[in-house]
Amino acid sequence: MEVMKAVTILKYDASNPVLELREKEIPTPKDNEILIKIHASPINPSDLMFIRGLYGIKKKAPVSAGFEASGTIISVGKDIKSLRPDMQVSCVAGHNDGSWAEYMVTSEENCLPLIEGISLDEASSFFVNPMTAWAMVTRCQNENHPAMIQTAAASALGKMVVRLCAEKNIPLINVVRKTEQEVALREIGAENILNSENPNFEKELYKISKKLNATYAIDAVAGETAQKVLECMPYGGKIICYGALSEKPIPVNAGIILFQNKKVEGYWLSSWIYSLGIEEFQRQAKEAQKYLKTIFQTKINKRYPLEQYEEGLEFYKNHMSDGKVVFAP
Repeated sequence: MEVMKAVTILKYDASNPVLELREKEIPTPKDNEILIKIHASPINPSDLMFIRGLYGIKKKAPVSAGFEASGTIISVGKDIKSLRPDMQVSCVAGHNDGSWAEYMVTSEENCLPLIEGISLDEASSFFVNPMTAWAMVTRCQNENHPAMIQTAAASALGKMVVRLCAEKNIPLINVVRKTEQEVALREIGAENILNSENPNFEKELYKISKKLNATYAIDAVAGETAQKVLECMPYGGKIICYGALSEKPIPVNAGIILFQNKKVEGYWLSSWIYSLGIEEFQRQAKEAQKYLKTIFQTKINKRYPLEQYEEGLEFYKNHMSDGKVVFAP
């Protein structure tokens, strides 16, 4: 029996999840599955929510953690048509064990073959952030919103949105909460940067969103930040919530829904992919992959072997805006 190492969730807990590095048998892919040898797997905010039992899905423990990775296909089931051994892919976990491991099985629709010139390092963070940025900015464009707003603008995903909006000529308002985040965004050419801790924040946001007619917003924070953004948006404004970093509900005044025609909606990558269908998703992903070295460039800040997963998680929690932290088996 061949074995592998995997960071395994033993118990979900909001404040103190129990994880352990375990050895387990390398899985054999079923007829509709692919076995991938993992090259690198990043830590994302969704991973932190998942191991605490606060994510949209909860797999039966014990189960290995991690949603996203890059790697090389080792073997495929007999029903797999478009993928073959030795292909390099960007991938996400399915319903089974996750990607913080030496090997992972997943389904065909959860794998994207790499186009020429894309490295496994670059591909390790392709699914979650770039495709989320791509989906939400493309939606802004397709729905003909004149401008957009984003919270958590200094995050890795936020910086991608800055560059993608510049490419598509969409005026963008960027909301951050620290002075150093303002500086980091200016360094990549961002404009219209507002600090939510500033006492004049709401006044400034109301003024600039009215001037640009920013009727579309994306939010990763929830709580009061999302509330303030929605209240300051022009008539007919829509906010898309794709995260909840504050872990607080969004308070919504019924009056702005009744009389200002404003909306709060949610975005989840899995649901978006399902709504597109696998063929259309792969078409869009292939187009987006061309930007991995530019608009969607992702800096790997630090690598950890699986044996140092606790140190890696702690480092990521304290340096979330400084680049990706990856587990590299």
